[in-house]
Amino acid sequence: MKLKTFLSITAIVLSMNTYAQDLKIVVDKKGKVGFADANGNEVIKCQYESAQQFSNGVAIVTKSNKQGIIDATGKVILPIKYSQILTWSANLYLLKDGKKEGLADKQGKIVLPAIYSLISKPNCYGKALIALGGKATSYEKSTYMANAKYGIIDNTGKIIVNPQYKGLYEFALDMTGKLPYYEGSRLIYSYHFTKDTLKTNCEFLGFSNNGFNIAKAGILDSNGKEILKSGLYDFVMLPQGGMTRYYNVKKKETFCGYHDINTGKSIQVAKFDAFIDSIKVWSHGDFTGSIAPVNGKTWSFIDKSGKSVRTGYSALKHSVASNLWAVKNNSGKWEVFDENNSDVASLSNYDEILFPSQKDDKQILSVLKDGKYGCIDKTGSIVIPFDYEKILSNSYDFVPVKKDGKWGLLTADNRQVIPTEYEDLHIPTERNTEHFWVQKADRLYYHFNLKTNKLSEIGYKVVYNFKHGMAYVVPEGLVVEDTPVNRAQIYAPNTPKATLDAIDMSKMQGCYVNIINDKDEMVFDLPVSTMYNDKVRDILIKRGSKMLSESEKKDIILDVTRENRTYDLNKVISENEWNY
Repeated sequence: MKLKTFLSITAIVLSMNTYAQDLKIVVDKKGKVGFADANGNEVIKCQYESAQQFSNGVAIVTKSNKQGIIDATGKVILPIKYSQILTWSANLYLLKDGKKEGLADKQGKIVLPAIYSLISKPNCYGKALIALGGKATSYEKSTYMANAKYGIIDNTGKIIVNPQYKGLYEFALDMTGKLPYYEGSRLIYSYHFTKDTLKTNCEFLGFSNNGFNIAKAGILDSNGKEILKSGLYDFVMLPQGGMTRYYNVKKKETFCGYHDINTGKSIQVAKFDAFIDSIKVWSHGDFTGSIAPVNGKTWSFIDKSGKSVRTGYSALKHSVASNLWAVKNNSGKWEVFDENNSDVASLSNYDEILFPSQKDDKQILSVLKDGKYGCIDKTGSIVIPFDYEKILSNSYDFVPVKKDGKWGLLTADNRQVIPTEYEDLHIPTERNTEHFWVQKADRLYYHFNLKTNKLSEIGYKVVYNFKHGMAYVVPEGLVVEDTPVNRAQIYAPNTPKATLDAIDMSKMQGCYVNIINDKDEMVFDLPVSTMYNDKVRDILIKRGSKMLSESEKKDIILDVTRENRTYDLNKVISENEWNY
């Protein structure tokens, strides 16, 4: 009986939704808005100042400059008292009541009362920022809530972190290759601009009572539980394997260690007689498994108790893509072991070893033996023969190889893509690409098109890899005219006019590019600053990557540099800098 009742209710809801979708907005002679059915019969009285089309059986309506929600019968299911109602997610509306915000579902149920000064849009992980209190403040032409208290909700409106922290930070600063951190993610300060979304899944967050500094931050877990008190460490990294890497910093000393999230105990493992910004080596790494590297007189590895389990290495490499470590021993050979300290004999005792660069890459490793490079898989079987004087890492399943002083490209299964005939080539930066750059003896780069298996006729001094069917290029002899428009492309908004006027354009040629498509057509031949190239490319994509007139190209540059340009009021703006 219960199943029959449920099916009946579901059928009624679906029927109402279908009926609502057929309702059309109508306006009477007095300018009032209502709804009519498919036959033109008014079914919801024309009594509103405006209305939005029905969606999922409900519609937003406006009366006396206030908004609410009605169903297909005209019944008010959310009171018409809000200054604005906006779609927030697939199932929720954002309610604005003056300067306060809340959430309601599409049945009119209040999910979060309109008491918050900010509710951001949910990010791709379904997480959003909420704020209580604070004052709307402008910074670099964007608005944030100064002195607000922040928290986190999910895309159902459930509060994950109560809004009680003046400082709430994400582990969103990628420290790859940056000494002394080298790997992992660090907290990043954010103003939490009202139009921003969060960047991470919020598995861990930093918090403090200081809204302007990530130093001395504590850590929250994904449930909003405080797992590390604030004030203990100057800088903390994203927790890995139940351990948080930390740094305590003085003027001429840096202390490195780990905090065990489960026991609350800390382990100091290294000390450098230098301020952290002066340290030129990787200090210590994360517990991505049961061991972590520590730098001292030599590299060593410790377990979670701080006990040394390996020691005496002059260099090390870590592959997040392969979950492997490689260390150089006293004999100059490389030993390989996994993140739980188990040896991988099939990959060890080579003179050099390079891991795949991407997690989804085929697991082949470039190795050096008896003066020649080849590639092997994890069992030690040869995939690419030892015939080369240099092989770089497998990157997106493309392997750059060098033979007789010339570079070419193979696939990860040893199929030739580009013959070894070139002075240099660009390493691929996306999977399944069909467009590459190779350098000829004239030191210029040419487009190698796998679709046509042909080389372009025009070479460029500097090139960037193709993306979305376009590439940024710097032709030989690119001339950049000294104008306020071009000077404005170099600096960010609010740069003083005196600074812009002082730019020597003859020294800034390398800051500008042109844009070509994958058919080798020059789609944008005006100089574009690297600061704006992505904006211009996005505009070109929206226009279908079609060829543009000179005036259209000029207008695009004028539009994207609008905020940066300044002019002397006592001078006449040249026609080339005027957007009609």
